[in-house]
Amino acid sequence: MQKIRLTAKGRRWRRTGHPWIYRNDLLPGQTAVSGEVVAVYDAQERFLGQALYSAVSRIALRLLTVDDIPINADFWEARLHQALAYRRRVVTNSNACRLIYAEADGFPGLILDNYDGHLVFQIHHPGMARLLPQLIDLLQPLLRPQSITLRNDSEVRRLEGLPLEIEVIRGELPERLLVQEGTVQFWVDVRGGQKTGLFLDQRENRLAAAAWAQGEVLDCFSYQGGFALHVASHAQHVVAVESSALSLGLAQDNARLNRMHNVDWIQANCFDFLKKAHASSKFYDLIILDPPAFAKSRADQPAAFRGYQDLNRRALQLLKPGGIFITCSCSYNLSQETFLGLLRQAAQDARRQVQVIECRGAAKDHPTLLALPESTYLKCFVCRAL
Repeated sequence: MQKIRLTAKGRRWRRTGHPWIYRNDLLPGQTAVSGEVVAVYDAQERFLGQALYSAVSRIALRLLTVDDIPINADFWEARLHQALAYRRRVVTNSNACRLIYAEADGFPGLILDNYDGHLVFQIHHPGMARLLPQLIDLLQPLLRPQSITLRNDSEVRRLEGLPLEIEVIRGELPERLLVQEGTVQFWVDVRGGQKTGLFLDQRENRLAAAAWAQGEVLDCFSYQGGFALHVASHAQHVVAVESSALSLGLAQDNARLNRMHNVDWIQANCFDFLKKAHASSKFYDLIILDPPAFAKSRADQPAAFRGYQDLNRRALQLLKPGGIFITCSCSYNLSQETFLGLLRQAAQDARRQVQVIECRGAAKDHPTLLALPESTYLKCFVCRAL
């Protein structure tokens, strides 16, 4: 097995437990084949673990184990069984979930989602691309998938020198799949939808939102109507705002599927909609904000901070006294502390006193790896405006 040695700085970084080791923390003059498993040592030849190597990315090593054990079929089969057993314990309200969540499940750079027996992979590392045939062979007798799709169209693949593609590699994938989530059903477009078709990480937050619904509800960045349809059966009236005509069309189909007739679907920019609603003195009992990631890199942070703060201020201005405010951010580069800080400023600018009732995150099938802060990206706060 190829050896890769770390600098003294790299060894100190490794002691933090973070599973990523960057190229500038390797001793110079070393290389290996992208996707290979390599043995990791320090400059004094002390064994530190085994990792997947990348010849292209700034992240040169992704740690697999600190033990000197064979990385073979038995190794991967044990990790797969552990990941599937965990999902069987925590996913009880849906036929769609995340089965493998990359490093958090010990599969660096690999995502696997299940939509009622149709499996969808996202592969972000050449090592996982090599593993794919073996992993499919392991999954076949366990899940007997109806189809297997590669949603390898994420821009992050370019950082690993991997091509962008969408391909059905086994079985037949229908144009739309029917997913059950609690009492609500959704049509999901696996080929063309966001992520792998549905924002599975928000599943438990969508279910939780229904408990707060009453009266007039506003759902901004509604996408396919996930939050809107969960709250509609408990509300008098829901206004769902989405800028994408394609997403809005699917949301309307989902409303018809669930026989929800108390939702108005509006195609608009959410910032503009909130501004006009404030000008017309429109108020709501519940407002939900689930915007896309404004801060995709550290360089985006200042503009993202202003955008989130303005968005939340405008929403808070539209809440009735005692109204509930559910606000989310999926930007890893905006920490929970920073997000709470901008909410505090937004409340001050809106001249509202706000209680934080609950701090939520991603659904349980998206577990956080303590040593990898990047796996803690989704923030969801349930608030009450006084």
